[in-house]
Amino acid sequence: MAVTTNNFETVAPTGLLSTNSYVALAPIDTGPWLSLAYTITVVTNDLKWTVYGANASDYSDEQVVQSEATVAAGATGTYAVAQAPYRYYRIKIKAAVADTHGTATVVGIAKAS
Repeated sequence: MAVTTNNFETVAPTGLLSTNSYVALAPIDTGPWLSLAYTITVVTNDLKWTVYGANASDYSDEQVVQSEATVAAGATGTYAVAQAPYRYYRIKIKAAVADTHGTATVVGIAKAS
């Protein structure tokens, strides 16, 4: 669920479950904002995550802005950019080991500085 104020916008979906294929989650529109940061905390079983940016709201032109990285269970990963070059961002997660699905929480924030 996105929360917007005059100074920032956040997105923090509740526990996210991985599959063997990438699942797109935590979309955020950085249109009125300058900077963006995501934090992923893996609760159970290692996950792979990738961050994507796009200029089209349907993500038809999305590009990888952070390459796939594995985050171990109990660990945290981050992505941050001071001048967000794309308007729309989202993350994708998948199981690091086939059929060993994990859960994670993700918080994204876009702000004016």
